[in-house]
Amino acid sequence: MEWFVEDLQRRGVEWVSTLCGHGLDPFFHAARQAGLTLVDLRNEQSAAYVADAWGRLRRTPGVCAVSSGVAVANAMAGVLNAHMDGSPMLLLSGSADITTLGRGAFQDLDQVDLVRPVTKHSRLIDHPSRILHLLDEAWTAATAGPPGPVHLMFPMDVQKAAVTRYELVHAHRTQGQPGPAPDVAPIARALAASKRPLLIAGSGVYYSGQGKALLGFAGEFQIPVQTPIWDRGIADRDHASFAGVVGAASGGPKLLAESDCVVLAGAISDYRLGYLEGIAGVHRQDSGWDKIASAYRLAGGAPHTEWMGQVRRQQGEFAAALESRAASQMRGDRLHSRQVVQVLEETLSEDAVLIIDGGSVGQWAHQLLSQRRYPGHWLTCGRSGVVGYGLAGAMAARLAYPDRAVVLLSGDGAFTFNVAELECAARQRLSFVAIVADDQSWGITQSGHIRQFGQPISTQLGPIRFDLLAESLGATGVKVESVDALRTELGSAIRSGAVTVLHVPIAGGNPS
Repeated sequence: MEWFVEDLQRRGVEWVSTLCGHGLDPFFHAARQAGLTLVDLRNEQSAAYVADAWGRLRRTPGVCAVSSGVAVANAMAGVLNAHMDGSPMLLLSGSADITTLGRGAFQDLDQVDLVRPVTKHSRLIDHPSRILHLLDEAWTAATAGPPGPVHLMFPMDVQKAAVTRYELVHAHRTQGQPGPAPDVAPIARALAASKRPLLIAGSGVYYSGQGKALLGFAGEFQIPVQTPIWDRGIADRDHASFAGVVGAASGGPKLLAESDCVVLAGAISDYRLGYLEGIAGVHRQDSGWDKIASAYRLAGGAPHTEWMGQVRRQQGEFAAALESRAASQMRGDRLHSRQVVQVLEETLSEDAVLIIDGGSVGQWAHQLLSQRRYPGHWLTCGRSGVVGYGLAGAMAARLAYPDRAVVLLSGDGAFTFNVAELECAARQRLSFVAIVADDQSWGITQSGHIRQFGQPISTQLGPIRFDLLAESLGATGVKVESVDALRTELGSAIRSGAVTVLHVPIAGGNPS
């Protein structure tokens, strides 16, 4: 077991997220002896979310270790999120002795087959001499493009077995030849011939590192860039060509339908893009963005100044409509999501890490904060549309960025999924500020029900004093009921270095 932990550390792993269980006792002991930090959670779902979030933020595998049986099923939510987002992650699961598997052992379950459909690689470690060989296989699968989650099942007798360094089987790698350079000429010609081009930059260009080159090309030739909502962002700062997210439930400028040349760059055609039905001139170019500018000039391409101006005017009109909609939803003295997001915009520095968890307030945040930038150090639910990952995501963000401000913006429903993780975060000094926008409902679903049926169905929630709940779990809690108070308390909480929950009762309402 010591060799396995040592190899994780050699790969740069400094911590493992986990919920303790006897199925991995030898691993836990070896980790403690080697100084490998165990970040403990109260739910395997959260432990997996921490590893997934690390992979999305740092583009290297987050490692999650869970016991066996139901523990693996609980962790599947985070693995599925990593699968749908394409983030690198290693799930390590324990089990009974290999000689008793399939015979009714404690928590006996074919975990390899359970996890396989949502991983790139799922294997049983079947012999102690192969632990490093199988770890290398899994790690390579997780990090090779496109990245994704992998799984290793570690039986108890294999964990306990003694093996010398000379008995270990190592991976035998051959030096691969580089593939052919991507042909950028066809895309360059298509873009040069178009009048209203649009680049859709998805998670693929974030993970491949092509985002900077893509934005550089788009900025030079004034071609608008959008990112499918919840994909990984590439515009860390305001960028002249970035034109917001596409596919939000609350709408947005209709650039996709108006474009005559759409280029998918590391993006997939799914529900967020309307499956590209009825869209003419669709192309794909996932790589080669550092070479395309010269090919574009050779094709006679020029800056699309007029089209870019039209895009900015449409963005301005949409933003004005959002402001009007927010004003119409104000109710008495209660704050509105628009005001909460405005305080965030005023307070957060460019390098602050923002985690967005929740439907209604999440839509407001995406529409208002991402008109000119969509940073890779922000974290959203990902393509799965999951809610309830936010507290684990904030813990992962603190692990990834020890010196940055970390702020979680959450709806009240999403926040209660795994609210007990506040205790784990406070105890392990993984600090962040959580703003809980509380409209006592599953807001985005409730508004949809009212539109369809004239009444909400199972979407209303009861009152919770989130500030007092936070205090009971070892965090700091503050109830906030005005814009000035929110601005003051948010700044103070960021400076405090403590886990802080700002409970903000709001008037409900969605951007749509």
